[in-house]
Amino acid sequence: MTLKTALFALSAITLTGLAQAERLVTIDGSITEIVYALGAEDRLVGVDTTSIYPEAATELPDVGYMRTLSAEGILSLAPERIITTEDAGPPDTLEQLIAAGVQIDILENEPTLDGLTYKIRATGTALGLSDAGAELADQVEDEVHSAQQQLAERVGELNVMFVMDGGSRGFQVAGIGTLANGALQIAGFNNVFADIRGYKPLTPEAAIEANPDAILVFHSQNDLATLAANPALRLTAAAENGHIYSVDDIDLLTFGPRLGWSLQQLAERMADAS
Repeated sequence: MTLKTALFALSAITLTGLAQAERLVTIDGSITEIVYALGAEDRLVGVDTTSIYPEAATELPDVGYMRTLSAEGILSLAPERIITTEDAGPPDTLEQLIAAGVQIDILENEPTLDGLTYKIRATGTALGLSDAGAELADQVEDEVHSAQQQLAERVGELNVMFVMDGGSRGFQVAGIGTLANGALQIAGFNNVFADIRGYKPLTPEAAIEANPDAILVFHSQNDLATLAANPALRLTAAAENGHIYSVDDIDLLTFGPRLGWSLQQLAERMADAS
């Protein structure tokens, strides 16, 4: 049995235990948002650096970035339970936390609506709030469906490129197996780079060949005019038609309980692209 398999087995055990631990650490911004949405934020004693919403979460002790965790820093908060996703690591740190007697719930983090509602229900179960978790999951599902309808009516089905602006390192384009690709799918768009996996450097030639109708950009410090003039983007139909959109401020890639709101904001932002 691999460590990952073992950790998921442990997760299943703790979820069925319904232990209502009072000292809770959440590692993943979406999990932190869910805890707040369920009204269980009084149990939180620490969060990771991806937990930036609501603002109150940023005032809690920070245990570091979810992929490079330190057991010592987390254990200094004396947590009774940790709820995280499969993106957390490294494995050695998780092993140390388990050995120290901390209950860890490791949830799958599939970037789909079903994946999100599972994550909400599982978090509710881990907190002993199964009914509230189910109610929140149903509410989020309704909100996402409503936003999807708005996107279909106001924007339509587009060929879209989702890029991460790496500044001096250039653009990285999102392929399958990424949160960005999941966001495109749930929005009803076609990812023009669905033939690659993960993130890959974007060349001007590849951008021209893909020729997207619209471009979504995150992690960018540049304004839209600067982005449109960038050699890697400027010859695409999206740049020529002014259909480049920054999405950093709508938390489209968090895949938390505000996903419906994020998609609604995207529909309003992209209404001119149809």
